[in-house]
This record gives sequence, C-alpha cells and structure tokens, in this order.
Amino acid sequence: MGSAQRGMTNDDPSGGVMRYEFVLAERIPETARAAFPELEKSDVLVAQTGTVLYGPVTDQPHLHGLLDRFQDLGLTVVEMRQLPD
Repeated sequence: MGSAQRGMTNDDPSGGVMRYEFVLAERIPETARAAFPELEKSDVLVAQTGTVLYGPVTDQPHLHGLLDRFQDLGLTVVEMRQLPD
C-alpha cells in the first residue's frame, strides 16, 4: 500500500482524514482559488512563481477529485505529499 493510501482505510481512528500539501508550478489565480474551498493557501511561494495549498483530504476519491480539479484548471502539481499528524 502506497503512502497516499495509508491512513485512508475504514479502520483508521482519525476517520480517514489526512492532511496533504500540493505544490503548484504556477500562481493560482483568485478565480481558480474558489475551486478549492477545503484547501488553505500558504504564504510560501515556490521559486517566486508557484503556489502551495494544503488541507484535509477525506479519502481516495476526494484526493483524486482534487487532482482532477487542478488538471481541469490547467494547473500543474509538481509535488504532493501527506503531512504528518
């Protein structure tokens, strides 16, 4: 089982909610930012041109839905990682 899948099982005491960080290659326009109400924007910029978003991910379908939204908006995810509890 990969690290993205760990913690998202029915026997997880946290209810399957894990925190993730998404590093985007570009700055996210404010209009596109509304597509991710569950994620917070970090004040940290990557190489002065990117965006870092982070927040709770409830399960695998939610994670894949976020990735689909990034792709639909033409945003490039350069890094994604599960944050420690």
